[in-house]
Parts: sequence; C-alpha cells; structure tokens
Amino acid sequence: MDTAFGQSTPYSIGIEEEYQLVDETGLGLVSRIEPLLASFAGEPESARVKPELLQSFVEVSTKVATGIAEAVDDLVELRARLRRVAAEQDTAIISAGSHPFSYPSAQVVTARPRYARIADDLGWLASGHLVFGLHVHVGVNSAEKAIACCAGVRAYLPELLALSGNSPYWNGEATGLASTRATILTRLPRSGPPPHFETFQDFEELVERSTRTGCIPEYTHIWWDVRPHPQLGTVEVRICDAQTRIESTAALAALVQSVVATVSSAWECGEYPATVPDFLLEENRWRSARDGLDAVLIDVENDTERSARASVAALLDRCQPAADALGCADELSQIEVVMNRGNGADEQRAVFEESGSLVDLARFLVDETSGSLARR
Repeated sequence: MDTAFGQSTPYSIGIEEEYQLVDETGLGLVSRIEPLLASFAGEPESARVKPELLQSFVEVSTKVATGIAEAVDDLVELRARLRRVAAEQDTAIISAGSHPFSYPSAQVVTARPRYARIADDLGWLASGHLVFGLHVHVGVNSAEKAIACCAGVRAYLPELLALSGNSPYWNGEATGLASTRATILTRLPRSGPPPHFETFQDFEELVERSTRTGCIPEYTHIWWDVRPHPQLGTVEVRICDAQTRIESTAALAALVQSVVATVSSAWECGEYPATVPDFLLEENRWRSARDGLDAVLIDVENDTERSARASVAALLDRCQPAADALGCADELSQIEVVMNRGNGADEQRAVFEESGSLVDLARFLVDETSGSLARR
C-alpha cells in the first residue's frame, strides 16, 4: 500500500467539517449542494468545498497546517466564504451533529459514482445517514506510528464523544441522547471503534482481504471512529459531532493533536498503548453518546467508575505537556470552558427549553454558526 506518512510536518493538522444546508426562511434542510458547488467553480477554495452522500450536506477541509491556530484561521475563512455564497442562494449553514426537525426520507443522494455505490450498499440506511461530523487529521511520520496512535486514541474515544455531543434532536424529536449521531453511525457497516491492530501490516492485510472479497472498493469505505489514512499520511479522528461554536472545534482539534503527540512520544520510548476490551470501550462509548459530560464511565485501568468530567480532566493532565510543546495550550484550555458550560447538546436543550420551538432552535444554530466567526 502506498503511503504518505512523513511527508508533512510532524503533528500537522487538517480539519474537516460537515455543514447542513438549510433554507433561510423555513430553516429546513434543502438539497442545494450542486448550485453551491457551481458558485465555487474556478475559485481557490473549490477543491476544499466538497459534496457528501446527501445533497443537503457540504464538507469543507482546511489546508494542511503546522498548528491549530493556523488551521482554525483557515476554517474561519472557509465558514465565512461559504456563508456568503450560500446566502446568495437563499441558503444558510448550520454546524451541528444533526438537524432538529428535517426528515431523513426527504433527503436526496448526491449524483456521484461514489455516493451511488454507497447508497446502493447501504440501502434504507442511506437516507437515514442524516448526521454531520467533525474530522481531525494529524500527520505522523511512519505507518507503524500511525497504527500505535490509532490504538492510543481508541482508548479515549468516549471522552472525545462526551465533549463533542451536539445532536440531541433528530427527525423532529428529542432523542434523550447527547449524540444521536454516534448511535446512528453504529448502524452502518465498518463503523464504530476500530479493531486493535498491533502492526500496520495487520491493517494492510485487512484492507487487502476486504477489497479482494468485494466488501469495499478501497479503505476510505471503512468508517471507524479513528483510522489511519495512508494516502494523506495521517491519523484521522472521526468520533466528534460537528461543533456549532468554532472555538469548540479548535479545542477538540487541540485535544486530538495533543493526544496523538502524547501517544506517539510514548510509543517512541517503547510503550505501546494498552488494549481496551471491546465490550468496555463500546459500553463507555454508549454512555457518552447518551449522557455526554454527565456520563459515568468505566475506568478500565481500575475496574471502577468515574464521571466523564473526571476522565476528561485526567486526559487533559496527561496531554498538557504535548499541548505546551505544540503551541496549542490556549486552544486546549477551552476544553475547561466546555466542561463548565456544557457541550453542544446541553446548549441546544437549554435553547429549546426556553423557546419550546425546534424552528427557533434551528435559528439559534444558524446564528451561532455565524456568530462564532465574529468572536474569533
């Protein structure tokens, strides 16, 4: 397998956000990706503004950045440019893990060969894939290190999910979940926490066997919560819901970068990440998806329980030296703000409790998605 590991600065950063396209008046999802893409044709950003499975999605990706601040500055510009172009078509954007009230059955698959194949593969599940994520790529300098870092991040997926839950409403209903997105994604094949690999060869052999037997056309059809991305030379962390506040995106990206750097340094000293049993990891993932920062998680090292906030605090302590070295300590400090204020799901519930209207909640999400740019 050809790889690009080591072709970028160590711990370089790339951020991808999936946005919702909504009608400016009714605030429901609209299938307007094609005219939006046409508006970017010939512009420098065109290669970084992309379609997704459904036509009410748009995905943006930052340039490869050496640090969090650089990546977030790029993301601010992309959000602002996208917002202006969308407004010309009576469209607004929302950054959140789910839309409060639009129906999955009303969504249209994007007319691209890749998405036609995925829709055919998923069948009924394709229209239900109405959830939006934040993906963070961190560059590493070897394939073996990438596998070790995936194993290390795997252990902290519940903490990342507890912090990022931002999809408490779906299909017009309160789901009782902080991250409805995380539970929906587990219905898909090749999703959820990855297997624990000891070597990159183990990963290669799985991909080769899967392609040979017709399971997948290539490895990007594996949608684990964290995966190696050989073509980009990165570890890609996919567990997080899309964040409405751009400062929350920055904080999560800083945490991911710091975790990867921490695990990487330990691996270079001969310390391979411990294997978290699948059952316990999936239990913690479920608790975080359901309860967010109010979850009680299993401490797999001691076979005890502790709060999600305590687990996050312990992770922050472990990653602080890496954040200081990487220059992202300021962004990482915003994790404390999220823990004190609540995650996106907590904010959404508070807005709905006050207004009693999912349309008003959608308006809040539109305004907050744009308002974050002004605060940056």
